[in-house]
Amino acid sequence: NNFNMVKQEDFAVEQFMDKYETKIEWNMAETCTASLSFNELFELIPDKSVSQSLQQKVFDTRLTYGHIKGSPELKQAIAQLYNDEGGSITADDIVITNGAIGANFLTLYAIVDQGDKVIVVNPTYQQLASVSRVFSGASENIIPWNLNFEDNYLPNLDELQNLVDTHNPKLVIINNPNNPTGVVWGHTIMEKIVGICSAKGIYILCDEVYRPLYHSTDDKPKSIVNYGYEKTISTSSTSKAFALAGLRLGWIVTKDQDIIQKLYSKRDYNTISVSAIDDMLATVALSNYKHILARSYDICQTNLQILEKYIDSTPLLSWVKPKGGSTCFVKVNIDNIDTMDMCVELVEKYKTLIVPGEVFDNKKGYLRIGFGNSTQDIKQGLARLSEYFESKGY
Repeated sequence: NNFNMVKQEDFAVEQFMDKYETKIEWNMAETCTASLSFNELFELIPDKSVSQSLQQKVFDTRLTYGHIKGSPELKQAIAQLYNDEGGSITADDIVITNGAIGANFLTLYAIVDQGDKVIVVNPTYQQLASVSRVFSGASENIIPWNLNFEDNYLPNLDELQNLVDTHNPKLVIINNPNNPTGVVWGHTIMEKIVGICSAKGIYILCDEVYRPLYHSTDDKPKSIVNYGYEKTISTSSTSKAFALAGLRLGWIVTKDQDIIQKLYSKRDYNTISVSAIDDMLATVALSNYKHILARSYDICQTNLQILEKYIDSTPLLSWVKPKGGSTCFVKVNIDNIDTMDMCVELVEKYKTLIVPGEVFDNKKGYLRIGFGNSTQDIKQGLARLSEYFESKGY
């Protein structure tokens, strides 16, 4: 058994953000909704006794490893996120991880073996394709399912059927709402994807870290695990929709108990347990998630209006207006523009951070703008973008 592991490629978007985000004033690269402090969270929660009892609990708890698999209270709060839309998720269907990044990694570690074929939606968060590539052992085992600007980034289901028939994959990976485009695939589309995969017994991993940020659509899909097909897996965290990235708390949800066992078997090697403090804080936050979500909706809708007005008023940019999440993928209508150079100049001369399309499988000529951050960041960032365009005579 000669196991050849593919060399791990660099994580382009994370490295770009790490390199530049300390050098700027205006952040339009941030993908989380404006991060909360717990004092701000307590202001959102009507029950004023919550802060007192949490404070007591945090300081009274002995910092052992705690619940190795996550506290029952935390799992109950996570289950509610799925069951409020009619799901039947129980604590046994939930694995707690270190953020959604940990959830995705652990899922791919547990499912993808050498030689397995994996279909991955493109563009998407690079981790999903890169880590799959490492565990499958060869680049050609990872098959992109491409979304196009011209199709409003909606999926071509005939193409999916064709890819499935041709490659016979073990796993199909999607993400909904999509990062970087902010597009939401609605209920019917999701049903059809489940239909195509269930006919062949293929696993579906849906990165749902931006769910349920469905702030601009009435066609709200259910979580992938709520479509009645057992071989579906949802990953998520407190970071994006719930504005608490610093908790580093994520989860995997699946009804497939065989996968749950595999996840726990691998988890012993890379997690042991998450922080007992994060567990407690996340339990309180997620038990009150509707208050956080209302704030997130408000921020996203406000900033999206500002962004829409700006893009509509300049022929230099066009977009597919996002229906959910907190990111959008904007097309720059300038021939042969090097958007990487553009974004570096925006940092160095204009103190403004935007992510170039180059870090999404080399989508040159596109920009990912995050609109979940403070409204001030968006307004000031767009003003700097105008200055950049003027300086170039566009």
